[in-house]
Amino acid sequence: MTVSLIAFGALTLASTSQAADLSESHFNRYLDFNWGACPPQFQSADGKNTCTLADVPLNWQEPDGKKISVLVSKYPAKSANSKGQIWLLQGGPGGSGSFFVQQLNTTLAPFTEQYDLYVLEHRGVGWSTHLACGNPVDTDYAQYAQTCFDDLHQQWGDGLFEFNTTAAARDLDYVIGKSKVRDWQPSYVYGVSYGTLWAQRFSQVAPTGAQAIILDSVLPPAEFGNDLWDENFNATLDDLLAYCQLDTSCQSRLNFSSLSQLRQRLNDIFTAQHCPGLDFDRRALHILTSLGLSRSVEQILLPALHRLNRCSNDDVVALNNLHNFVFKGLGKKVLPLGDKDPLGFSQVVSKLITHNEINHVQRDLHTKLAYCQDAIACYPDFMSYRIHIDKQIWSNRYSDPYIYQPMHHYMPTLVLNGDLDPQTPHTYIPLIQNAFTNINQRYVELPRMHHGVLFVSQTRNVNASTCGATIMQNFIEDIWSQPDTSCIADLQGLNFDASTMASLVLFGTTDAFDGQPAVMSEAGIMQLKAADPEAFAQASATFMPLIDF
Repeated sequence: MTVSLIAFGALTLASTSQAADLSESHFNRYLDFNWGACPPQFQSADGKNTCTLADVPLNWQEPDGKKISVLVSKYPAKSANSKGQIWLLQGGPGGSGSFFVQQLNTTLAPFTEQYDLYVLEHRGVGWSTHLACGNPVDTDYAQYAQTCFDDLHQQWGDGLFEFNTTAAARDLDYVIGKSKVRDWQPSYVYGVSYGTLWAQRFSQVAPTGAQAIILDSVLPPAEFGNDLWDENFNATLDDLLAYCQLDTSCQSRLNFSSLSQLRQRLNDIFTAQHCPGLDFDRRALHILTSLGLSRSVEQILLPALHRLNRCSNDDVVALNNLHNFVFKGLGKKVLPLGDKDPLGFSQVVSKLITHNEINHVQRDLHTKLAYCQDAIACYPDFMSYRIHIDKQIWSNRYSDPYIYQPMHHYMPTLVLNGDLDPQTPHTYIPLIQNAFTNINQRYVELPRMHHGVLFVSQTRNVNASTCGATIMQNFIEDIWSQPDTSCIADLQGLNFDASTMASLVLFGTTDAFDGQPAVMSEAGIMQLKAADPEAFAQASATFMPLIDF
C-alpha cells in the first residue's frame, strides 16, 4: 500500500507503453467488458483474475473527444454465487492498485470466497495511461521539474490537468455501471489513504453509485494539506510516547518522559556537539523518526531516541551501527532490494493531485524549515526545498466545484482510522463525521494502530483475519447495522520489544536499549544470519521498513 503523500526519494520513470497485448473495452456503458489476461503486476498467484483496458474520455465534459485507457482487474468470487463486488482504490496519490492483487491470499482472503474483487488503476498510473517524466534527473532540481512539466504539457496540453481525482471518480462510476450490464450486483467501494479522497469524490459525482463505502485511513477533503506533514508526525510521536508511558516495560526503560525534554537534549547534541563521534545528524534523525512512525517500527525508534538522549560511548557505537545499516547501505547489502516496478508509482500524478487538491492548508518554506529546526520528525531539508519547487510548478493548475468540499451522500459508510496514524491523523475525523447524513454512516477508531487499518490491524490470533477486515466484512454483510467491533479488544497493538536478532543486527547488542555493543559489519551480520536463519527471516520484517525508501 502506498502510504506517503509524497515519497522520500525522487523516482524518475521513463514513459512506458506496454499495453499492446491486453484486451480492450471500448467506451460504451451498455456493453460488458472484454476480459483477458492481466499484465504481470496484476496477475494473481492462482491465475484466476482477468483484466481489461477500458476506454474512457480524457475529459468527461467531452465524452466524444480524446480517449485514454484505464486498467480494470477482476478476481471472481471462489463460490458459485457471488454476493456482490468490492472495488479497491489505492492510495498515493500515484500508487498502483497492483498492491491489492498481492494481498488476495492474505489480508483480502476473507472476501475472496463470496465477493468479486475489482481493482481500478487510477488514471495516469501504471497501466492506466501512465504519466512519467521523460527527462533525466538533473542536479538542478528546479530545472528538472520545470522541464518535466513543460514536456508533459506540450504533449497533453491542458488535458494534462484531467488526470485528477474528479475524473478518476467518474471513471469509477462508469466502470461500476459497465460491470453490471449482464448481472446486477451490489457494489461496495473501499479506499485507503488517498483512495479515501477518491472514494469521497466518487460519492460527490455519483451519490447513489454504490451500496456502501468504506474509508480506511481517511484523507479529509478540506482543512488539510501536505504541508502539515511535519506537524502531524510530531503530534503522533507525542501520542506514541504517551502509550509508552502506559506500558510498564517501555516506561521503565525510556530515559525521558516528554518530547520537550528530548528536544532540548537533541539540540545540545546537534548544535553543541555534545555527543562526539556520533554519525547521526538532524536530517538522519528526521528520516528515521518518520520511518519509525509511518511504518510502525517503534521497537527500534524508541531505543534509538533513548540512546540519543543518553549518548554514552556505548550508545554512540550502537547508534552508528543503526546509522550504517539504514543510511550507509549496509542494510541493502545484507537484504538486497529488488528492482522497483517502473509502473508502480507516478510522481506526475502525485504532484498534480497533491499540489492542486491536497493543498488547502499551507505552510510557506520558511515556516516549515523553522519548525523543523528542533523537531524530531520532519521531511529532510532537501525534500522540503523540492516540495517548495514542485508547488511553484504544479499548483494552481486546475480546480472544480468538488475540490475542498465535503462529501454529501446517503450511502451507508464505514470509516476506519488508527489513532497512531501520522499520514492521516485521527484528529481530523470530526471533519468527516460532520459530513455524515444518517446513522448508517459510522466511524470506528482502532487504538495503537497506524496507517492502513485493513492491512495492519493484526490480532493475537495469528490465524485470524485482521481486525479491520473483520469489521469491514461484518459491515458489508449488514450495512444497516452497527458492525461488530469486538476484535479491537484482541489487537496485538504496539511492539516495544525488539527481537534479539533485530537488536544484534541494528544496534550490535542483544538489548536494543542497553548493553555493550560490538561494531557491526556485513560479515558479522551474515554470520548471525547463517547461525539462525529462521530468526533472521523473522527480523527482516523489522529491517525492511528501515531500508526500503
